[in-house]
This record gives sequence, structure tokens and C-alpha cells, in this order.
Amino acid sequence: MTRRTVVLEGPAPWARATAAGQLPAGSRVRWIGDPPAEIDPGVACCPAQDFRRVLGTTVDILVFDAHAGLDADALGAVAGSVRGGGVLVLLTPAWPAWPAAPDPALERLIPAGHGRDEAGTRFLERLIATLAQEPSVARYGPADPLPDLVPAAPIRREAEDTYGCLSADQRAAVQAVMRVVTGHRRRPAVLTADRGRGKSAALGIAIGELLQAQRVRRVVVTAPSLHAVEALLGHAAERCAGRVVRRRGVQCAAGEVVYRDPEALLDQPEGGDLMVVDEAAGLPVGLLTELLRTTSRIAFATTVHGYEGSGRGFDLRFRAVLDAETPQWQAVRMETPIRWAADDPMEAWLSRVLCLDAEPAALTEPGSGPVTVAPAGRDELAGDETRLRQAFGLLVAAHYRTRPFDLHQLLDAPRRHLLLAEQDGAVVGVALAAEEGGLDAATAHEVWAERRRPHGHLLPQALATHAGLEAAPTAWALRIQRIAVHPALRRRGIGARLVGAVADRGRHLGYTLVGTSFGATTELLAFWRACGLATVALGARRDAASGEHSALMARGLDDRGAAWVREAGERLGHSAPALLAEPLGRLEPAVALAAVRAAETAPPPVLAAWQRRELSGFAHTLRGYAAALPALRALAEHLLVDERLARGRMAEREAAFLAKVLQQRNWARTAERLGVAGRRPAMAALREAVADALAE
Repeated sequence: MTRRTVVLEGPAPWARATAAGQLPAGSRVRWIGDPPAEIDPGVACCPAQDFRRVLGTTVDILVFDAHAGLDADALGAVAGSVRGGGVLVLLTPAWPAWPAAPDPALERLIPAGHGRDEAGTRFLERLIATLAQEPSVARYGPADPLPDLVPAAPIRREAEDTYGCLSADQRAAVQAVMRVVTGHRRRPAVLTADRGRGKSAALGIAIGELLQAQRVRRVVVTAPSLHAVEALLGHAAERCAGRVVRRRGVQCAAGEVVYRDPEALLDQPEGGDLMVVDEAAGLPVGLLTELLRTTSRIAFATTVHGYEGSGRGFDLRFRAVLDAETPQWQAVRMETPIRWAADDPMEAWLSRVLCLDAEPAALTEPGSGPVTVAPAGRDELAGDETRLRQAFGLLVAAHYRTRPFDLHQLLDAPRRHLLLAEQDGAVVGVALAAEEGGLDAATAHEVWAERRRPHGHLLPQALATHAGLEAAPTAWALRIQRIAVHPALRRRGIGARLVGAVADRGRHLGYTLVGTSFGATTELLAFWRACGLATVALGARRDAASGEHSALMARGLDDRGAAWVREAGERLGHSAPALLAEPLGRLEPAVALAAVRAAETAPPPVLAAWQRRELSGFAHTLRGYAAALPALRALAEHLLVDERLARGRMAEREAAFLAKVLQQRNWARTAERLGVAGRRPAMAALREAVADALAE
């Protein structure tokens, strides 16, 4: 049940016509790219940018047209739809000329103002070398006989149990999810699997069985996108004799399954007998932690080595949370492929070329040798498979949604600076920085006016739009896009050394700024602050990858850059109270405090005598909250920028104080945050906190 790869290498018209003419009748075929006019109208076609439509489907033959550009994410995703015995047909230019051929997929790698000739070709050259060395790949040119594209007949696997499971792994996963409901509370199941192991089917089977047996009436399902749970819902409907309703749920006589967006679950917790979180690696750990804490019966599942490439990072980050919150959680690892054979050659070469299974280096004795930090040439890295996989494995382990596109960017994006930390011959740290800025004054004005957003200039663009620094896009900056340190060597200063090396490089090149943008957490803000960077802006919307509001931090590398960082910090300090009242109303107040305190803010005006008198009245008498609110807001503005006010009971309650006074949270949420029951004890706790903040 192994799958075949057939490459049609040559001019695009010939390759497309040959593939279309050789498609056998009666096969399920998916064509990725622009099909030729002579193709059978029954063939399903979609452009590469819509590859997510293919996820969850199964085909006999997949035609991937690389003449229209090689989207690494699309290739990694759609290849998983080919069943065992099926065929992947890859249409490519002649290999010697392929790296120089037009490739629209490269446009995402190239910053505005730069040309295609600045991008590298290392990713394609590595792909070509892998295909040339892979014995399972059949290669045809215009002078060769016509290829055989007939897929092998699928092997009919008999269900191993009454659930309809096709492997012992799948049966164990189904039983683990069912035990979440039938066993003790707060014992979540965590399913991990590579693609093609039947994970979504296992979740759907378990949900359907629980509904059919009337052990549950309502199941809530969430995931990074609705598309990610379509297969799950289909299997659940089949098992409970129900129907999928508007793609967002299942209705059956015994109950229902409903899909909810992850963010909506935080705003409005959803009642149910069971919650299932699929593709959990695509969600921020903070959100997963909140769901874990507020849901007594919950199951998580994620792909470990898939085109998303983030499951390893999920395992490293979320395992500690599970151990602390629910120490009796159950791990289920699904190893046995269901869609194809265990030794499938297509899975092997795709994993190799896209680094889907890249892992950090295995360190036998962490810390035994000196750590060196130095720039690395990307030509050298592309030719050293061990170091490349170790470096990319660190990024996979440290970041959300590291994808094959990120490998393409690491190897080929222009104007990038790569630095590696190495110990005893192993890569233990990596930093990737992008050159940004250098725009003309007219374009900079258009950026400031928010009429233009040139691709690839995030740091100077954000300084212009968020901090009002119209000239910032004209300066050159280095933005650290990715940074990662080996899990066994964290908190040893390696990350700070990498940041310092990037800053030194930018200063040597005459740049004005070094900075970064990331999903804000208190830990990350503390790290970057310790590296000498200051907050210059906060994103009003949550980042799609991390699920957190973005923080932009920077450090001046010359006098002009230092002045800009001060000006942006002062503006953020003045703006933060207004921002927290509306666009940042959902930002975790502890994160808001850490972000604003990490800015070079100017202190607000000294509290007036009437404000101190009002605050004292609130703290020591029964003067009401409404009467004291203007003075409380003034105190909150001081607290944002002055850590010295966070003393005594205010130090313990400053987040709750900010959430109530600036973010206008209701008394019920305030009481919950303070760990008390009701408005009156919450008010008393805030009075005590204000008293301590005022104490000399």
C-alpha cells in the first residue's frame, strides 16, 4: 500500500497535456494548479493557495503543478490526501533550469522594493537533489515513454473492533477519549499523531459512540479553524446516525456536537459534557491552559509531524502545564499509519525535504563544552543536512505553526542574517533577522497615513503607524524574526548572546534600530527587556499564530534610533490607559503591566492633592467607587509605569486593579480574579491595595 511519485519534467504545456491524457478513468483525481483545457471536466481542481480545501479528503491521484510556483506549505499539505497505493504526479520545469524559472511563490519571501534576483534557490536545489536520489521517484521527460499513472488497488482493511477502528493505536485513542467522560474528572486525554494515522477519525468515533450510548448530550469542539474539524464531524455523524449541520456541528437523536471558535470560548464559556480540542498545537498555550482550567472533561489532539510542523513545540510547552494542572492526564501516541503503509517512501522523502520531522540535536551531556555564537552562511547550511535539521528543529520546538514555508524563508529569503549558537558540534541556538526599512520619504508618509503597507517592513512600518514616527520607514532596521534555544540549555544566557550578536551586526552595518515582534507574554517581555529592548507599540488585534496581542520592542543602535525608542515609549505610556479601555480591553492585565513598564515611558504628572485625598478616602473610609473613579484612574496610570507603587497588597492585586479600573471588567470577574466571592469583598480588597500603594 505504498504510494508512488511520478515527476513529469519538461515544458509546462507538454507536462500538463501528458498528465491530463494519462489520468485513468474512474479514479478520484485532484489537480493543484491551472489545468489544461483538455482535462476531463470531472477532475477536481484548485489553485495552490486554496490547498486547505484538500485537507481531510482522500484521492487516488494528485497532480501538483509546480510550473505555477512551488508553495512548500501546499505540497506538504496536499500530499497527505493521496491514499495508499495512490500516485503523486509532480509537474516541474527541466531540473537544470528549474531554480531560475519564474516562481510566484517566491513573492512572499521578497520585501517590497527588492527584486526576484535577490532571492536564493537553495530550497529548490535541495528538493531537486532529494528527488534525484530517491529510488521511489519515477522521472519522465518529453522523449520518454508515457508514464503509467494507474494507482494500485487499495487494500481493504478490516475493522479491528466494533468501533470500526483500523489499528490498535486508533482503538486506544478512541478508548482514551471515552474514558475522559466515563472516568474520573480532570483526567484529560492528549492524542498525538503524525498525519495519516486516523487521529480525526478516532475523535469522531469516540464522540459518536458517547452520543449513541447517551453518555453525553452535548459535545463542544474547537480548533484553529472550522476546516480542521470537518473530518471529525463527519465521523461523529456516521457513528451516531446523525447529520452534519451547516459544517459547524452534528445533530442526532441522542444529542449534538457544536463547533466554537477558540476565542469565543474565552469570551463566553460553553457548557457541555465533553470538550475536544483538535490541532491543539495551532493554538497558544495560554488559551489551552485556560480551557484546561475551566473544563473538567476535555481531550486534546494534535498532529506532531505535519505541514503545520508545530506539534513538537506543543509537546514541549504544554506538557509542563498538564503536569502541574492535571497530573493524571493520559498521553496516547498514534504511530501506525492507516492511509498508507508504515514504510511509505513518499512520506519519507517529503518529511526529509520539508524537514517535517526535524528535531533539536540530541545532547548527551548538555553544557559540557563552550558555546560559540557566530553568523552562518546559508549556502553552507543548505549543504549540511545535519546542521540544517538541528537549526530548523529548534524553530519547530520553540515557535507556533512553524511550517515548510519557514524553511523556504530560512534558506532563500533575501536580506536575512542567520546566526547560530553551537556547542560540541551541535546547533543549540538560532536567530534569524530581516533587514527592513530604507524606504523613500514619500512612501514613508503614505505608510504613516496608513494608505500603504509595503510587504516585509514590519518594524519601521509599526513605528510609523503606532508611534507616529513618520520618518521611521526611511531608516534601516534589523528585525529578529525567529530566535530559539535548545530546551536543555535554556536560561543560560544563549538567547541573550544571540540578540546581542544581532545588535552588534546591525550597529556594524550602520543600522538605526534592532527590534522584534511577538505574541506578548510576561515571560517573553521579561526576556527581551533583559536583552536591552524596550516596548514601542502593542498590537490592537490578537496575532493569528500565537493568539496573543503582539508586542513590538526595539533598541536604538544610534542616537536617532535611541530617540525614536524614547519617543515611542512615552507615547505608549500616555496612550495605554485609553487603549486598555477599548482595543486592548481583553489583554491580560499582567501582560499590559509588563509591556508598558518595559517601555521608556515618562512618568505621569504627580498626583494632585485632591486626587490623593480622594484615594485616601476610598482606601480608609466608605467613600464609593464611582466617586473615587477619576482618582483611581490617575493612580492606575501611575501604576502602569511606576513599579515602585506595586507594594504590599497592591503588588498582589495590581492586575485585578488595572482590569477593573482601566479595562472596565465587571465586579463578578474582578472578584474571581481576586479570589473572593462577590462585590463587597472585592471592593474591600481593592481598598486595601490602594492603601498600600499610597503608603510612604
